Amino acid sequence: MQIFNIKNIDDKLVLFGQNKSLVDFFKKNNEFDKNIIEETTSIIEDVKINKDKALIKYSNLFDKSLFKNSDDLFVSKEEIDEAVLCSSPLLRESLEVAFARIIAYHKNQLPKDNIYQDDVGVTLGNLWKTLDSVGIYAPSGSAAYPSSVLMCAGPAIVSNVKEITLCTPTNMGKVNPAILLAANICGINKIYKIGGAQAISAMAYGTESIKRVAKIVGPGNIYVAMAKKILFGQVGIDMIAGPTDLTIICDENTKPDWIASDAISQLEHGKDSKVFIITKNIDFAKAIIDSINEITLTLSRKDIIAESLKNSAIFLVDDFEYSSQIVDIIAPEHLEILIEDESLINKINNAGAIFYGKYTPESIGDYIAGPSHVLPTESTARFSSGLSVYDFLKRVSYISCDKNSFAQIANQTSIIAESEGLDGHKKSIDIRK
Repeated sequence: MQIFNIKNIDDKLVLFGQNKSLVDFFKKNNEFDKNIIEETTSIIEDVKINKDKALIKYSNLFDKSLFKNSDDLFVSKEEIDEAVLCSSPLLRESLEVAFARIIAYHKNQLPKDNIYQDDVGVTLGNLWKTLDSVGIYAPSGSAAYPSSVLMCAGPAIVSNVKEITLCTPTNMGKVNPAILLAANICGINKIYKIGGAQAISAMAYGTESIKRVAKIVGPGNIYVAMAKKILFGQVGIDMIAGPTDLTIICDENTKPDWIASDAISQLEHGKDSKVFIITKNIDFAKAIIDSINEITLTLSRKDIIAESLKNSAIFLVDDFEYSSQIVDIIAPEHLEILIEDESLINKINNAGAIFYGKYTPESIGDYIAGPSHVLPTESTARFSSGLSVYDFLKRVSYISCDKNSFAQIANQTSIIAESEGLDGHKKSIDIRK
């Protein structure tokens, strides 16, 4: 983990934003490898043409399945029942509590239709309409994420999406039981044993077994992200997710091992994960690093953490006033504010989710707080938000004129149409005058 001393920076952080070593540091791992683009494109085209046949081929190739026909792609009710029966009662209870909290949070997000009449009598507004179908991707590689099923399905269910399809990779033809347990809690019964770019392709185009969906949501590996990028437009997507990241603003009032543990909670996701820590004191920074190294040795994913530490850094500042500007440049997926300064919250524009207070570790948001943990990565918090009910709704404009309100704006409409050379537009107005 590198330490960057930016104490002498000016108020606008110009040096920070233009410092080539820092810019290169942030951009590291941000671009797709050309080979991945070619491989993903090839898989997409194969699934588009050969449908279930291609899905069976790739499942057997990548997931060591032994599928022979289309029926093997589908998770049966018996498999779901067995997973539920064999699951830990404590895990089921915990997932049910998390699901209830996710549902409750997103119910408070539901927007209302907004219809009003303007000063010339035209009725205007927005009507909210639900997507008819959604596909959820649940990763299950080096780690399985039942929480992602809840976090994707929860807002979709609240939004009243009628058809929800779940795709998840297998291990030798078997779906992780915790994934099936989470799906059962959500009431999802269309579950397919397909992972990677082939799953995204199947949900985008449809196959003999899988119905085409309107939108695909959920995190995944780099092939899943690349497939989403290529297929956007053919199907809606939530975001093109990259490696997870966390930024922490902290001082000596929080124990170094607490900060280290929060950092590790992100670093253990994958070798390309990132953590950035903003603090004042060099000795405190070194204590955090020592604690990270000490805790890492005790964990099962220590090799992954050691690699992801290479992508991470601590920034030393003279004043935490600078931290909001640094955060807006990083635009983190997750932001922990562990110092007692609530004013920082209003100064920060770019963050996927903010966790305020030393008793609000990012892991609380990953599992049980309520907001979806599917958040913008790779600095895309500059222009996008986390998954919510809004991702499963469409905003439809509503316009209604009566004879009198039409007459109030018809002449100006006709003039603009004429200026654009669109005689048909002008005619449709003038014929009603």
